[in-house]
Amino acid sequence: MKTMLLMLLISICALAWRSDDIMRAIGVQRPAAVAAPAAPPAPEQKPMTMQEYADLAAKDPQAYQKLMASLQKKQERSEIDKLMNFFAHGKYE
Repeated sequence: MKTMLLMLLISICALAWRSDDIMRAIGVQRPAAVAAPAAPPAPEQKPMTMQEYADLAAKDPQAYQKLMASLQKKQERSEIDKLMNFFAHGKYE
């Protein structure tokens, strides 16, 4: 029984050591390999300036929510996130 548990732990550690997504999920960073980008990066949304916010706040009651949304960066979902969504909701993205 102890041997089986030890072999299970070793195999899980070996899988985690080889998988970059799993290593990033648990917080251990490895130096990234240099790879050519597959597609040109999408243009990022510029954050709203305070002047734009002041102008918008005079007209729109949702101006603060738009300001906060413009300051947030959109994160691409990783394979781990997609897998956890599959386990939680039964559908894969």
